[in-house]
Amino acid sequence: MRTMILLSALPGSGKSTWARAYEKAHPHTFIVASDEIRLECFGKVNDFRDEAFVWKTYLERLNEYGKLYDDVTVIADATNLQNKYRRYYREQTPGFDRHILVFFDLPYETCKKQNAMRSSDRVVPDYAMEKMENELELPDEDTIAMYDEYIVIGANRQETKK
Repeated sequence: MRTMILLSALPGSGKSTWARAYEKAHPHTFIVASDEIRLECFGKVNDFRDEAFVWKTYLERLNEYGKLYDDVTVIADATNLQNKYRRYYREQTPGFDRHILVFFDLPYETCKKQNAMRSSDRVVPDYAMEKMENELELPDEDTIAMYDEYIVIGANRQETKK
């Protein structure tokens, strides 16, 4: 079964850590991360000179990796803060048999603290964190309904499936 897992949360919530742990435990799993595309193409995760290219590459890789195996899992690692993005990536990945939305429901202060503990080249500035907190939307019923599974990861790292 071809599965796409879309991660959604503020920076510092643990998305990438969760994705790496999942990848390690599950064969034929690939992570597509917007930060890693920026690092690969421009040498820095915080180089935003050509975001159109980054997001085009992100979507292309999601779909390309989804064709590698019949039992592949591809993790889409980016903030995906708004329902329009959660719906867009669901609609733009029709080659997957299963779509899972994983929402990290952590307090802003927790994300801010964890963000500050990252290596200096990966720390998101406070002004950007504040802007993203204001943009963050909870997944709405219509968006959740588009996914085969919806998982909420809370501050205690417990998963709640809906």
